[in-house]
Amino acid sequence: MNNLAISFSWLKDDDKFFSSMKKMSLNTPLNAEEIEYLLSCAVLFIEEYHKDNRKHLYFELAYFIVLKSAINNHEYEPLLDVSSNFGLYPISNYITKHNLYSGSLSSEFSLLYQLSKFEYNSIIETYEQRSSRLQLVNSDVEENCYIAPTSFGKSSLITEIIREKNLSKVAIIVPTKSLLIQTYKLIKNNFSNRNIIFHDEMYDGSDSFISIFTQERALRLLKDESISFDLLIIDEAHNLFSYDSRSLLLTRLIRRNRKRNRNSVNYYLSPLISDSNNLKVESEQEIFEKKIISNIKEADIYEYKESGEVRKYNRFLDVFFESGRSDNYLNYIIENSKEKNFLYLRAPKRVEELSILLDSKLEHIGSPSLMELSDVISMNVHKDFYCVEYIKKGLVYLHGKLPDLIKEYLEFKFSENKEVKYVVANSVILEGVNLPVDNMYIMNTNSLDGKSLTNLIGRVNRLNEVFDDERKSLDKLQPSVHFVNSEDFNRRGGNMENQIRKLKSGVFKDNLENPLLVNFDIDKMKLDLEKAKEGSKIERVLTLEKKLAEYQEVKETEDFLVTSELDIKNRVKRILLESDILSVYFSSGEMIDRLSNKVDSISQHPEWDESHIIDKVYLFFIQGLESYIFKKDFLRLQHDKARDFYKMFTGNLHRLSLKEHISDTIGYFQTIKYLPQGREFYIGDSYGEVGKINYDGKVGKSVYLDLATKSNKELANIALVKIKIESDFVSYTLNNFINVMYDLNLIPEEEYEIYIYGTTNKSNSEFVKLGFSGSLINKLDRDRQMENLSINDHGLVEYNGNFVNYIKSQDDLIKFEISKFIDI
Repeated sequence: MNNLAISFSWLKDDDKFFSSMKKMSLNTPLNAEEIEYLLSCAVLFIEEYHKDNRKHLYFELAYFIVLKSAINNHEYEPLLDVSSNFGLYPISNYITKHNLYSGSLSSEFSLLYQLSKFEYNSIIETYEQRSSRLQLVNSDVEENCYIAPTSFGKSSLITEIIREKNLSKVAIIVPTKSLLIQTYKLIKNNFSNRNIIFHDEMYDGSDSFISIFTQERALRLLKDESISFDLLIIDEAHNLFSYDSRSLLLTRLIRRNRKRNRNSVNYYLSPLISDSNNLKVESEQEIFEKKIISNIKEADIYEYKESGEVRKYNRFLDVFFESGRSDNYLNYIIENSKEKNFLYLRAPKRVEELSILLDSKLEHIGSPSLMELSDVISMNVHKDFYCVEYIKKGLVYLHGKLPDLIKEYLEFKFSENKEVKYVVANSVILEGVNLPVDNMYIMNTNSLDGKSLTNLIGRVNRLNEVFDDERKSLDKLQPSVHFVNSEDFNRRGGNMENQIRKLKSGVFKDNLENPLLVNFDIDKMKLDLEKAKEGSKIERVLTLEKKLAEYQEVKETEDFLVTSELDIKNRVKRILLESDILSVYFSSGEMIDRLSNKVDSISQHPEWDESHIIDKVYLFFIQGLESYIFKKDFLRLQHDKARDFYKMFTGNLHRLSLKEHISDTIGYFQTIKYLPQGREFYIGDSYGEVGKINYDGKVGKSVYLDLATKSNKELANIALVKIKIESDFVSYTLNNFINVMYDLNLIPEEEYEIYIYGTTNKSNSEFVKLGFSGSLINKLDRDRQMENLSINDHGLVEYNGNFVNYIKSQDDLIKFEISKFIDI
């Protein structure tokens, strides 16, 4: 039996248990009789767990009772007993350290002695945590998986694995660029004498290095077929289960490295994997798994209904208890706010809309630190950027359509400044940055399954905040999570009850959508297809046939890329498939032939040698192939004006500061806002408000804005978003085509470097490779500071006293950007 098969519905028939649990759930102190009764029940639940430890939900219910008894009734002895007997030693340590319960001297001495053996890196580990860490670090097998709730020592485990294995070529694969710098700093602080790189172009041919890469950067390094990783650590490894381009790249990376280096050691880290066997990319893999089941946090879950009713959910009884009322959802948010509040929405535009509404309800704080922060944002971004005013009320918002530097800076200020109380954000927060959140409002559950919800909730009250010595309270073991229904951000009559009930068991199956994984069930799809044919469900049949053909093509492509590395004859085909540029065309097979033929002839094109690099993208990948291209965002490069825009835009990325780029973009908006192209200004579906009327009279997707209807303030914020959207298009689409031309030797190195780095100055381009933005380098150049910087043999930036004095005179954002690379 497992947690999925356990139901506590029978407990609802016991009136005394039910009424006592209701009070406990609502954080109401119990009387002596009630608490004695529930604690007796907890003993019975623990005995049931002892009989069969697969019945972990019995232990979780017992733990819920003793935790609530401690926090609501200040009865810490049961929690101390359970935590010390079941290895939840951080709790035992906190209770004894702060005298929340004082036992006899002999038992306390024995407990303190036991706890001292579980201290590691100045923290007390749980029994499971310590046991898992030691077994994983000392594992002599090649495939290892660590599954544990968020904040269970992943960072320290990574450093210990690297130190213990002591292998030459190490790669840590992280899912986001935000995590690159965060992980780089962790590794730099622990391995200051190692060669550390976080960009493929930082590789200098060394036989020994520690790299922190995204899968894209790791694969670019592996273009050199002589390179492989001896140790591969995959962070957020559950991303392998998805079916998207980045998941396929991550799978390709693992398969390629295994083929090149059969002795490589792999570690997969995740809070969201049910069975590590589902990670297999080859059937012969044997994965050593350590899983921490016990999550010592037990969330307080509320639901706000549109009617104003507030309910509290008990996941063990699967019951909602009435918990109060509030006038409207905005008042509810403010009335229940704590020190650090996170409001979750999915769509960037909705994030901004909620921020506008929340700002209208918050009072102006006007503290010196917030006023100074507002000025810094105004000076470096734009005076009309929404957060310039919001920050004065302790509010910021974050989403993927904000420029990376600003997003990272606002994350940092939310973490650092206690007066910044509210952050409205989307899924950018799910992976990576550890924000000090102690209260969460989930405004919409679209695209959130049970696992994603659990991961999101895990962001509340990370363990370093739970066991904060200044608080002398364990109440943060109960993270508060509010599901907030509203017509504005959900739908009329919205109800998140079904989503909340997904949290009942805390156990979720892995959903394998990646056809490259061994356990992907292709046979089930084939069976579904046969059933659809028998039922004459034509639309379903066509959908499944298309999907099966697509999966087969993906499998063949990936097998080719992994097995044909040394095949010179297929070099052009490999370069084209490796880059993923063929995804813009209807028929990848036919395009391989057509583009392969073009490789030999394009240099004879009369315009080729004198053309700008972006015009060369058009000449090689688009001209004569227009009818084969279905991705409209790429096809627009067939127009002169579109190419002229990207020539200007890519130049500005290297040349202008963000503020200058925004002002330049606003100026462009002002010149076209009353022209036809301003009335139908393309922005994409995340911010689009109107659609064009198609030839058949139907209105297309809402991907356009009417700039003439926008105020100056709105134009400034549209400019900020437009810059990020176009930056992403350049980084993730346009640059792929330029990299292919470079790999095919169609453009010279100097032309490539001017485009990618904005300079042929080797010294400056080395700093770009480190992650310095072009605008930062231009500023340092103008201020004659580049001469005060150098890069040592370990890839670290060195500086002199003049640079220290210079940085002290700069504003907070410049200091923040520099601090990503230099500790001053």
